[in-house]
Amino acid sequence: MQLIDSTSLAVLDSTVSDDSGNYSLAVNPQTDVFVRVRAELKSTSPVWDVEVRNNVVDPAEPNPPALADRPIYVMDSVVFNSGDQGQLQDLTAATGWDLSSASFTEVRAAAPFSVLDAIYSAMTLVSSVDPSVSFPPLDAFWSPDNVSTRGAGTTEENVASGEIGTSFYSGGRLFLLGKDGDDIEEFDDHVIVHEWGHYFEDNFSRSDSIGGAHGLGDSLDMRLAFGEGFATALSGMALNNRIYCDTSWFAGNLSGFEIDIESEFAGTAGWFNEISVMKLIYDLWDTNVDGADNSSIGFAPIYDVMTGPQLATPAFTSIFSFATDLKLSLNAQDNAFVDALLTEQSINPNIDTFGSTELNDGPSMPDDVLPIYDDLVLGVTRQICSNSQFDSGRDGNKLSEHRFLKLNLPVSQQVTFSMITVSPPSTPASDYNCVQAFMDDDPEVHVHSDPDFYVYLNGSLMWVGGSCVPNTEVSPTNGALPAGDYVIDLNEFRHEDEDSPGGFPEQICFDFTAN
Repeated sequence: MQLIDSTSLAVLDSTVSDDSGNYSLAVNPQTDVFVRVRAELKSTSPVWDVEVRNNVVDPAEPNPPALADRPIYVMDSVVFNSGDQGQLQDLTAATGWDLSSASFTEVRAAAPFSVLDAIYSAMTLVSSVDPSVSFPPLDAFWSPDNVSTRGAGTTEENVASGEIGTSFYSGGRLFLLGKDGDDIEEFDDHVIVHEWGHYFEDNFSRSDSIGGAHGLGDSLDMRLAFGEGFATALSGMALNNRIYCDTSWFAGNLSGFEIDIESEFAGTAGWFNEISVMKLIYDLWDTNVDGADNSSIGFAPIYDVMTGPQLATPAFTSIFSFATDLKLSLNAQDNAFVDALLTEQSINPNIDTFGSTELNDGPSMPDDVLPIYDDLVLGVTRQICSNSQFDSGRDGNKLSEHRFLKLNLPVSQQVTFSMITVSPPSTPASDYNCVQAFMDDDPEVHVHSDPDFYVYLNGSLMWVGGSCVPNTEVSPTNGALPAGDYVIDLNEFRHEDEDSPGGFPEQICFDFTAN
C-alpha cells in the first residue's frame, strides 16, 4: 500500500496491509493524495515475495523491458484531501464483469488480486506446518491478452505477445491465461494453486516430470502422473475445497468443467493415473470419511516427505518414491491407512521406491509396462521396448513410452552406453546424414528409429545419449561417472515426433548395454 501525492506523484508513506486488508498510512494535513494498492505479497516472517505482472508488451515498443521488470499491477483510489484528522479509505477491486451482458465491460481490476489470494492460500498452508519457511521470490504473469493459441509456448516472442498456449509454471515464473472470450484464470483458484504446486516442487522438493499434454484418465508416464496429481491435490488442500473448477469459452459460450478431487474417476486406476495420485494424496489430508478414506494424517507428513526424502530419492519421482518414504515416517495405524488408500487406487501396498512389487500393468493387459525398472548389469545386454500404445497424439509422455533401467556402479568409471534398435522400421542409405536431413527438412528423417536415453544419479542428469543417428545411439561418457545407483530413462523419439508417419510402429525394441 502506498500513499501518493496527487501533484508530485511522490510516495509519502507505504505499508503492508494485514490479512484482512486493514492498513494505516500517515500524511501531513490538507494534502491532496490517493492510495495505491500494489498487486504483491510481502512478508518477512515467513518470508515471501510475490508480484503479479503484465507479461505483454506493445509490439511497437523498440526496447521492451526484461520480463522481471515488466509492470506490476496497481489499483488507485480517487484523489482526496487528507484533511485535519484521520479518515477511512476503503478500496474495492472490481471484476469488470457485467451480469446483464455476460461480458467484461470495465477494467478487470480484481484479477491480479484474486491471483494473489489463491497463492496466499497455498503459502499459508505450507507456513502452517513450517512457520520459518522462506519462499523464493515469484513473479506471476497475468494479462487480459494471454491467450491459449494453438502452437504457442514459452519463447520470448510468445510471452511478449500473450500467446502462451496454456497456464503453466516454468523457471521460477507462473503464467496465467486471461483472454476474454477464450480462457480466463483469475478466478479459477484451483488452477492457480495447481500451477503454484509446480513452483513448490521446483523450489522445495523435486519433480522428474517430463510434462506435456495430458487428459483426465490418461495412462501416463509415472513421473508426470505424480506431478500433476500432487499439484491438483495441493489445490484442494490449500483452498480447503474438493471441487476443482476451470472456466473457459466454448463455441462463444462461457462454460468449463469441474473435478471432485475426492471422488473423481476416469480411466484405469493405478500408479500411472494422475487421478489416482490426486485422490490418494488428498485423502491422506482430508477428514471426510469415504470408503478407505477413514482417517487423516494432515499436511505435515506430506510436506516432510516432499521436502526431505523425495529430494534425494535414487528412483524417479513417482507415487512409489513418495508412498514408500511416507510409510517409513508413520506409525502402524497410519501405515494401515496409507495401505488402504493405495489398495483403493489399485497400487500394491507392499510398496518400495522402485515399484518392484507392482502388478498393475494398466488397461487391457498391455505389453512393455512391467517391470517398472529392469536391472542393467555392466557388460550384459538388456532388451527393452518403448511402446506408444496409449499415445494417440504423439505426446511422448504416456505409459510405456519411456522405459526405465537401474544400474549400479560400484566404483567411479567411464562407461560407454549403447542403444541399438532391434528390427528397425527402415534403414537409411549408407551416406545418410541425419543432421543435414533435419536442416533440409527431409521427410525421410522422420521414418527412422531414433533411440535416446538419459542417465540420472539421485535426480541429477549425468549423461545424455540424444543424437539423431538413425537406429543407433552409442555414447561414451566424457570422463568417469561417480560410483552410485543410477536410473536410466530410454525412449523412442519418433513417438513424440509430430512429423513421424502415422504408420510408424507402436512398439520399438532396443538392445541396451553399458560397458
